[in-house]
Amino acid sequence: DNHSKMLLKAALEEMKRASAYAIGNYDKIISANKIAAKAADQGKRQGPIQSEEEKKALEKLKKPAVLYVALCVRKPELLKKLFTLCSQKRADFLARATQDTFPRFAKSVATLHGDASIALQVAAMTDSNEISMLLAFLDNLAPTGERALPSEDLIKACHQIQDTKLINGEKDPRFIIPVVTGMKRVDLVANLHQFVAAEDKIFMAALVHMASRLPRHALVFREEDEENPILNGMTLCEQLVYLHKMDFQAQGIPQKRYLDAIRLCLDDDQVFTDTVVQEALNYISGTFLAEEVNLPLAYMRTIILTCSKHESLHNWICHVLLPRLIEGKVYTDRRQWEGWMRCARMLENTGVDGIYDAINKLPPDQIQAYRTKYPQV
Repeated sequence: DNHSKMLLKAALEEMKRASAYAIGNYDKIISANKIAAKAADQGKRQGPIQSEEEKKALEKLKKPAVLYVALCVRKPELLKKLFTLCSQKRADFLARATQDTFPRFAKSVATLHGDASIALQVAAMTDSNEISMLLAFLDNLAPTGERALPSEDLIKACHQIQDTKLINGEKDPRFIIPVVTGMKRVDLVANLHQFVAAEDKIFMAALVHMASRLPRHALVFREEDEENPILNGMTLCEQLVYLHKMDFQAQGIPQKRYLDAIRLCLDDDQVFTDTVVQEALNYISGTFLAEEVNLPLAYMRTIILTCSKHESLHNWICHVLLPRLIEGKVYTDRRQWEGWMRCARMLENTGVDGIYDAINKLPPDQIQAYRTKYPQV
């Protein structure tokens, strides 16, 4: 009716004015943010810094965004004009203000149209320069809360979107990050190389999201029947195990990237804590003994990095891990043996109690080889 048309026209005009305001004030906001960040740095404040200028702008921009987005609930096709306005050059703060409205909007629109259906509809109308808006929308379509998992239909829809929105012929893993919490672990393992190949920020975001519904299982590698896989998501311990075991060459991942991906995890010790690393190393060494499989290429390198980073694990590495690796005849693999010797020497240099007992568990020929390379201090 006429009233609806007039309301829509007014809302669109407001969004156009908001867009002009965001673009016109972009430099001013960026400059204010830099000054605020510098002041915060001097005051040793942590976390992202938002200037008063940005706060004022977002408050001003959010009002027209809320009104326009409300109209999109019943008419999702209106999102096309919104995405176009928000994706203009220097309209970043309009995009941010609009994305702040997405949590409530996504819930309403999914209830009315179905989460998978609306995901596919919005994706179909999104151009390549509007991808950040689509990703923000998809992220908010997935349910929040430890027990709420994305629906199977939404998971399939996100994979379908990924298949149609190729970048230089390659799949973009960002399209499935919103639903990784609901994906079967076996499928996450199959897709892990996509995340490893992505930028660091995307890779780490995917890992954090995979484990976000499993905080109480962070230290656990969950066993399941391979014939009937039912586990969802991937615990932090499982992530480290599967990253180590990845056949990176078969997946076309350069060795340097494979090693860098594991190092990124170890560097983030707020997420991958000493106990998470310990449980992953423990699990891998256990399968090395029980199943007589080769140690992953990065395994000893990870132990060496762990020795450097986590003094809390020195005793465990010395008394449990190194002897276990001797039991598994680690010295028959030249590369892993080199790593074992380097690790033992590091612990010798730090004076860990019992390191000589661990070294003396080696067969005589290996003790001699170790002492030839690293004479006793």
